[in-house]
Amino acid sequence: MKNVLGIFRAACYSPGMVERDEAILRTVARHLEGEGYEVSLIHEEELASTTPLPDIVIHMARSARALDILQAWQEAGCRVINTVESVQAVERTSLARLCATRGIPTPKTWIVPTATPWHDEVALPCWIKRAGACAQEPDDVCRVTSRVEYEEAIARLRARGIHEAVVMQHLEGPCIKFYAVKGTDFFHCLPAYDKWSDTISPARREENNAYAMTLCRSLLPLIEMANETPTIYGGDAIIADDTAYLIDLNDWPSFSACREDAAKAIVLLVEQQGR
Repeated sequence: MKNVLGIFRAACYSPGMVERDEAILRTVARHLEGEGYEVSLIHEEELASTTPLPDIVIHMARSARALDILQAWQEAGCRVINTVESVQAVERTSLARLCATRGIPTPKTWIVPTATPWHDEVALPCWIKRAGACAQEPDDVCRVTSRVEYEEAIARLRARGIHEAVVMQHLEGPCIKFYAVKGTDFFHCLPAYDKWSDTISPARREENNAYAMTLCRSLLPLIEMANETPTIYGGDAIIADDTAYLIDLNDWPSFSACREDAAKAIVLLVEQQGR
């Protein structure tokens, strides 16, 4: 019998989502136990170099300390899902570079130093996101429409000791949330009903959503052909000009809208990778 260690994400990396993030991992654990696996669950903060080495790790960890331990485990032959490299690949700065090199459509993006108050190449309106880590505070992601707002947002990041920002062009269009598990048929989109005009008919709204979700799904082959990306992932895409533009990609999201189906797909993935 193979043993599996599940690791919950630290609360600081899961603002407002702790219960939802924990729920998907607990659901996966329940399904794995039903398949005969021995499963233990711990929090990211509890992980230590002295923690017994399991056969398989399923984790939501993001801290440098936890990822260092998991990297050592990978090198020792433990199957780690998602790999440490894939978690690091979707940190904002890394993701911007990955999309540029892999041809994944994104809004125009700039990586800028916060030491400089204004950057002439930037086009307004735009979104300013802290580089590196995921959002942990309200100021970590904000939309600005003027140079004054831009300089104020950059100054706030600089004051917090954040040296780089990822600036992304604002595009008008519905935002689609999506979830997927590589190597399985699982794919789920949240339709953008509230993003379409109230003046159109319900039938037209349904048609628009189906079209938007088809465009969103077209991103998956591009994402999954990049070996650096996570196996268990979710993201956000803006639909504009008959194209789905990736605006965010996350390792192991909460799957709260499709938890049971996602959990079954993740169990299938664990079985595939654990052979």
